[in-house]
Amino acid sequence: MSPRPHLIALAAIVVLGLLYAFGSKDAVTLDLVFTLFLYATLGQSWNWISGYAGNISFGHAIFFGCGAYAAALCTNAGLSPWLAVPAGALVAAALALVTGFPTLALRGHYFSIATIAVGALVDTYVRTQGWLGMANGFELPIKNGLGWLQFSDKGPYVALALGLFALVQLATLALERSRLGYYLRALRANHAAAASVGIDERRWKLIAFTSCATFAALAGVLYAQYTLFVDPPSTLALSISIDIALIGVVGGIGTLWGPLVGASVYVLLAKEVALRLGGSGKGYDLVIYGAIICLIAAWRPHGIVGSIIDALRRRRGAADVVSVQNPAEAA
Repeated sequence: MSPRPHLIALAAIVVLGLLYAFGSKDAVTLDLVFTLFLYATLGQSWNWISGYAGNISFGHAIFFGCGAYAAALCTNAGLSPWLAVPAGALVAAALALVTGFPTLALRGHYFSIATIAVGALVDTYVRTQGWLGMANGFELPIKNGLGWLQFSDKGPYVALALGLFALVQLATLALERSRLGYYLRALRANHAAAASVGIDERRWKLIAFTSCATFAALAGVLYAQYTLFVDPPSTLALSISIDIALIGVVGGIGTLWGPLVGASVYVLLAKEVALRLGGSGKGYDLVIYGAIICLIAAWRPHGIVGSIIDALRRRRGAADVVSVQNPAEAA
């Protein structure tokens, strides 16, 4: 498929998003839109290693945390958080290399378990280090301005989240048409057959792993400047990694638009359920939200976008069969 329809769709989303970001004064809705694009970015970064490469990760939050903590450290030291963008990305990429080299040799649920263990180790380490705020975390000083990535309105935050999402989407579109993308899909389909034709599994998956870690770290920098508070539960917790994975699964792993659809479902369901049952005080909102996500994943194992693509392929296949059976009508 030509990339033009995807580029047009992305351009339309960017234009509409920017118009809404700077035209709306509804802080609640702007917060939801910011969360949507932030999680769509995280879901797409997770999609690189889990969707295209086939290694399901439950430790993606540690890369998100690298960016958030880099922003907190820079801002508290009086340095521009823009320095945290390359710093957080480099730390996340280095962590991905160190942890990915041994774990990417594992397959199936063994890799998933390994990522949970790595995430727990990083979380424990941060909680014991004074220079990282230990369990209490950091409060970031308020310094408004683009140079400090802090704004009095939520519109600029939405614009930055939208720009980051667009960057990841463009990178993913390039991935799908690159040698790396072809190799990752081949490894996901049959690693033995891919290896037999000379595809180095560890090399190409490490490239994908470090790339997705970099994107997650960028999202972490923006999140820290938005919330002005960073601690292990909000950036490194296993629950965050699970949320990111669910976004990819619900939307459709290994698809370009799956993470955006999954993030939309995540944000809208969270808002609706919380509004209706959040005040009950018994956690019913979390139970219902989790049940809805599980049902979607169980009934549509390819995700929402994956199911749509499968349906279109079946319809196209049926049309091709009809045209072959009735060549005169097709003509």
